[in-house]
Amino acid sequence: MWDVELDADWEKKEFIVRIPASRAKLTEWPGLMVQTIGDEEAVFRTRGIPPLQIHWWHVVKNPTGGLWAMVLVPPNKEGIWLNCGLLLKKISG
Repeated sequence: MWDVELDADWEKKEFIVRIPASRAKLTEWPGLMVQTIGDEEAVFRTRGIPPLQIHWWHVVKNPTGGLWAMVLVPPNKEGIWLNCGLLLKKISG
């Protein structure tokens, strides 16, 4: 279980995922292929987060200022899609 940090610049369509406790050399991954849906939702992909390399993120702003995120991992050898829901608290900005 890791803490996940997300830097989001909705205007520039730039998103960066940070996982400080990651056992990999990298602890920061930029969002690729970003699409924002108004100023409330965004979809992007990260590549290289271990142990499952590619993750698709769909984030939605909630009324309290935080974000809800659904993270999807493409199917494994058995054809199973993994997913995880996250509730992210706003800490600055």
